[in-house]
Amino acid sequence: MSNQDNDTIIELKAVSKRYGFGDAESYALRNFDLKVKRGEFIMIMGPSGCGKTTLLNIIGLLDKASSGEYILAGKDVSRVSAGKKARFRAKEIGFIFQNFNLVPTLPIIENVSLPLIYAGYSKTRRLRMADNILEHFHLREREYYMPYQLSGGQQQRVAIARSLISNPSIILADEPTGNLDSRNSHIIMEELREIHSMGNTIIMVTHNPALTTYATRVINMLDGEIDTDIKTVDDSELPKGGKGEKVSVKVLPSRDPIKMEIQSESDVVVSGDNVTTEEDADVLIMPEEKPKAPAKKTAKKTTKKKSTKKKGAKK
Repeated sequence: MSNQDNDTIIELKAVSKRYGFGDAESYALRNFDLKVKRGEFIMIMGPSGCGKTTLLNIIGLLDKASSGEYILAGKDVSRVSAGKKARFRAKEIGFIFQNFNLVPTLPIIENVSLPLIYAGYSKTRRLRMADNILEHFHLREREYYMPYQLSGGQQQRVAIARSLISNPSIILADEPTGNLDSRNSHIIMEELREIHSMGNTIIMVTHNPALTTYATRVINMLDGEIDTDIKTVDDSELPKGGKGEKVSVKVLPSRDPIKMEIQSESDVVVSGDNVTTEEDADVLIMPEEKPKAPAKKTAKKTTKKKSTKKKGAKK
């Protein structure tokens, strides 16, 4: 377990990424150190080939560093198995790509629900959650369209909805406005600003210096290292929120008691036997194990023997 403070969600220590061998060896990242606080909106800039996308892939557990240490949400993920990385990625990290990366043969609602497959949700619940988040992005009436039937801006909003479906604490965006015109770029950046205001940590790669006005921190990279690192907002002013801690609520109806785990950031109202939460609250209902009742002792039935003598028989 790392000794990092509670506000640090990502920490890279002397991370390097090498390609090739001998004379052909090159570095995409070289002894790279980075600390990311919860609630930061970081813009990463720099010339092509400076290691921006490699850095994003390592943070997102899509690539593995050649050396160094990576602490994510208090856990050292440098040497964990691929299966554990996949589960952690599905739960904690959302991705937004320049080319949208939508599956062309699936309708929009199924594209959005894809990350929930790896989280183990049933198909009915996946589609219900996708429907709710598409409504937030004003795309509910197009949820059964195919990707090619949407504009570039709409496809990127679908990609953002997909990145948020599992309620991740970290959003990684690789040139999310690169293929969009200025109007749609503004819409996408406003969506990201709103997501950030709710406490999500966002790390975004861009070549557009005009977008840095949305950031709380701007990092310029050069040759696999940090060239400049400028904070535009004090850490004390970063938005709080994101994933709340789970709280347990016991509900005791007249019969079988149940236990529910609810995100603490959701509004919860308990009234008698009823619990009401926000419509999109993440609620897990778990049957409570009851102690086995001791076996009841069965009382022995005593039966009176019928008298063989008839009452009132004359001698």
